Amino acid sequence: MATHTINRQEIHQTIDALPDTVMGKLAEYVLWLTEEQEIAELEAKYGTTPNAETIAAMKDAEAGIGESVTLEEIRARCNALR
Repeated sequence: MATHTINRQEIHQTIDALPDTVMGKLAEYVLWLTEEQEIAELEAKYGTTPNAETIAAMKDAEAGIGESVTLEEIRARCNALR
């Protein structure tokens, strides 16, 4: 099978010819790829094994020890840091 190198102009022309429904799916796929790239970069930087602090917090949560918060409270705390 022969390979063909596609240039930016060909990519733009192909995208312009796509129907809106396909563009929506393509946009979702691009967002997913972006998230996957971010995750890969974080895993490369920090690894995937929980650190000691995270493991201790997980054990406390399993034992019912610790602070209970709602998702809304977590969002509010995160937004306050911005």
